[in-house]
Amino acid sequence: MLDAECAELDDPTLNLSAAARHGNTLFLGSDEGVCIERLSRGDAVWAGHQRFSLDTILDLDASEEADIEGLAEDDGWLWVLGSHARTRLKVGRAGDDCIDISAFATLKDTRPRCLLARVPLATDPNTADAMVPVQTDGNRRAGMVRQTKRGNRLAQMMKESPLLKPFTRIAAKEGGVDLEGIAAAGDRVAIGMRGPVIQTYAVLLEVNIVAKPSGRLTIAGPLHKRLLELDGLGIRDLKRDGADLLILAGPTTGLDGPCAVYRWTDWLGDPPRDGQMVRRHRPERIIDLAFGHGDDHPEGLVLLDGTDGKRDLLVVCDTPAADRLDPASRSMRCDRFHLPNGSDAGGES
Repeated sequence: MLDAECAELDDPTLNLSAAARHGNTLFLGSDEGVCIERLSRGDAVWAGHQRFSLDTILDLDASEEADIEGLAEDDGWLWVLGSHARTRLKVGRAGDDCIDISAFATLKDTRPRCLLARVPLATDPNTADAMVPVQTDGNRRAGMVRQTKRGNRLAQMMKESPLLKPFTRIAAKEGGVDLEGIAAAGDRVAIGMRGPVIQTYAVLLEVNIVAKPSGRLTIAGPLHKRLLELDGLGIRDLKRDGADLLILAGPTTGLDGPCAVYRWTDWLGDPPRDGQMVRRHRPERIIDLAFGHGDDHPEGLVLLDGTDGKRDLLVVCDTPAADRLDPASRSMRCDRFHLPNGSDAGGES
């Protein structure tokens, strides 16, 4: 591991769940609200924290949390993914040793978390060398897969899948559907599933997404399911490294457990070939990550320029441990690693 980098946030204890970079701009997602956090590059410090509410860009209800779990940059677009998860109501007060079973059995409506969108990035006129998410930029328009009473088209396709349908009725972190991580290459989009892990296989979804002139996104073609051998772990984030796909993996449940980064070499040249007979993919495990007890859960990957033309990898943790936080500078420390191997094709910059 290299020396760590710091992110200066107005609230460094934010539950960060996704990350993406465009040049000297770092975007972070939170599993609370419908906001994107933005930082700008300094000397080993990401600073200048600003918050952008997605309901000013997309047709979203800001009164409900979108549970943003995936961010990706591709060709000047910022892709945004919600968890599409059902969640259980939090019951019981601190110190109360009784739980109301009828309340505990209630699952929240999944619709607000059925978010799959992309927004154009434009140069920020108020901040030198920084990008800002906007509703329109020339002929580029922000858009999303339309939300319906039942969620959106992606949620419906998971309910129609014989493989995934049983898990759409289960709460996230309990084996149910929980989408985390997104990667894009033009209209080809990969979506990671933290859950379910089926037997010992993690599931990666792939779809082709096209945009209408209005910006609205539509899913063209089938929902492809790809099975990955990740040592029984689920997918926590995805990041394109040229033609390769980096996969952050960790426990499916909310428990502490092993976390690692895997590399799927030449993912870009390995598109889905059949909807039924699928291969078992075995990405290479390249980095083992530390994890805490009740804290320090790796959640986001950021590619950085390293030395000698190679790439480095920044790992952002959710629920950061106390020793990662500096109250004086209102900053959070993130771990930076040399990234072994790698392809030379273009990718997230």
